[in-house]
Amino acid sequence: MAQVANHPASDILVNGATTPPGKWNRAETDHFVVLSDGGEADLRRTAINLEKLQHLLTRLYHIDQAHDEVGKLTVTLFGKRSFFKDLGLVNARSAEGPYGAGLSDQRYYDPRADGAVLAVARADQIVELNTPEARERDCDNAMENDQDCLDANRINREPVPRPWAAALYSGVAQHFILTHIPSAYPRWYLDGVGALFSTVTMRGDGAVDYAAPPLYYKHVLRAYGTVRIGDVVTGRYLEPGYRRMVWTPYHAWLTAHFFLYSGLKPARQRSFSKYMSAIAHGTPMAQAAEELGDLRQLQHEFNVYLESSILYARSDKGKDPGQDPIVTNLSPAQVALIGPRLQMDARIEDDNAARRENWLHGLRTSLAQAGDAAEAHMLMAEAECRDGHDDLCLQQAEAVLARSPDNMLALAWKGMALADKAINEPADKRTGDLASARQILLSAAPADHGAAIPQIAYFRSFAKAGEAPPQQALIGMVKVTRINPAAPAPRLYLAEELVREGRSDLAKTIMLPVLYGGYASHEQTLGALLLGGAAAEQAQPH
Repeated sequence: MAQVANHPASDILVNGATTPPGKWNRAETDHFVVLSDGGEADLRRTAINLEKLQHLLTRLYHIDQAHDEVGKLTVTLFGKRSFFKDLGLVNARSAEGPYGAGLSDQRYYDPRADGAVLAVARADQIVELNTPEARERDCDNAMENDQDCLDANRINREPVPRPWAAALYSGVAQHFILTHIPSAYPRWYLDGVGALFSTVTMRGDGAVDYAAPPLYYKHVLRAYGTVRIGDVVTGRYLEPGYRRMVWTPYHAWLTAHFFLYSGLKPARQRSFSKYMSAIAHGTPMAQAAEELGDLRQLQHEFNVYLESSILYARSDKGKDPGQDPIVTNLSPAQVALIGPRLQMDARIEDDNAARRENWLHGLRTSLAQAGDAAEAHMLMAEAECRDGHDDLCLQQAEAVLARSPDNMLALAWKGMALADKAINEPADKRTGDLASARQILLSAAPADHGAAIPQIAYFRSFAKAGEAPPQQALIGMVKVTRINPAAPAPRLYLAEELVREGRSDLAKTIMLPVLYGGYASHEQTLGALLLGGAAAEQAQPH
């Protein structure tokens, strides 16, 4: 591994952010790939716990594991909470909350076309309890007892911790719902399901406690305001300038627990099911909330629930969810790529061309320090191809193929670069070169039946050329949406082709989770424009 200016390869700089140095390990299980700069024993225990959580969720939601096609989730665990800021990460496709100060940026999650990624800091969050809301309540209590409201008489409440594992388990539960039961969910529901499973406890006998109240939740409610259930279900709490409560994971837990685990009466359960169904079919939250009836009555029921004993659940012991994870040490080159990999989608899809090129320039300079490491060539090939630098992409892919001719991903980037180059060639060369490029992409796909990149590149080569894709390409893209159901980009690519074929209704069905889900995304905007344009065209007299 080459080193430059006496700096270790693990200290590669990318756009001012240093990939965290130190010893990193990788653990792989049936459903997860986990990277961590912590101890090996902690990593092993975390990976096992994630498999136990996966097993619990699979049982609760009746998922047939024998026919589960969903790809593995890659989880990165950083030792510092500053990783979010250091790497400039933004949840562009999965913004939670928005949570109050100190509780935001608890996890980075991106449902990417080639596999979802989740990043969490191995550091507990500190929840401040001395808030304006808490001081106002203290003042009211003092006045009720004929006391004044001077600062000296105010109660000073110590902050409380929120375990870092809560953010990890929450992110995994959200990912599970989005991939195994894809639908359009209101954001509060995704926040809430994550919060419900954020408190899981793995017991020594194999059982798992779940849906337990988070520690200090009553303290947090006092500090940030009680749950305004009507404002939540209508989406008013998301409006700019909303001040009636501060949304937190604790509020999300209570809301979800009320609807899912409090034993609603049959009539209320039916109304909630109709509410969720309406949202799943694209009804705005405020309109869907009409299914819940009088929201004042709903608030009353919620208040009664708050005064009752809040129960949690315990799973049966069940069978062992799997073998111990395979743990390996990461090389300095692999460590150096952790940060850039997480940054990739946001930087390459940045609408600001200057900012995008600046990041690419920094990445080229930085990865040059990695010498001839295959991992560096592959990452650079992806960046160059996705930004349209076909010759540079081809150069990086060929460097890998020179040593590993059957490398599926390198073949995919090579095929993509050649296809994009062919599209811009004169007509007499275009047809033959496109066919050759597509043959390379087809040769890449069978090498790994779970591979998304070759399938996407093959399908997109027809769309970019303005040609109708063959059935084989369509089947491949459908397969990608089954491997990575939460990824919005493959759904958009399929929808574009279906609209071109005049099948707008099917395109809308495929795009429902993207168009009306709780997470905004670039693909959501493009999908709305696509289907809006199709509807307008259909409405015109012919």
